Amino acid sequence: MYQAPDSSYRRLVQRVLAGGIPRGGEFDACRAVLHARADDRDVTFQALCMLLEGALADPVLEIGETQILVRLLKDLACDAVDIGDLL
Repeated sequence: MYQAPDSSYRRLVQRVLAGGIPRGGEFDACRAVLHARADDRDVTFQALCMLLEGALADPVLEIGETQILVRLLKDLACDAVDIGDLL
């Protein structure tokens, strides 16, 4: 069931989109896809999930943000949050 995203979700996604965590060329490519607002939902979904999973593995991410990120990934997997509301 869809719900409006928690503001902490939006803040975390915006932080990850801004760069810094995670680092690497493949994550920069995901950011480029998301900044371009691709029309293909599957491509957008894959890019966002890859970027968030990379952030989850980043040791710089604080524990509180990690907990938010795990909930966000679960909600995305269940279609409980719309990607467009996060970007």
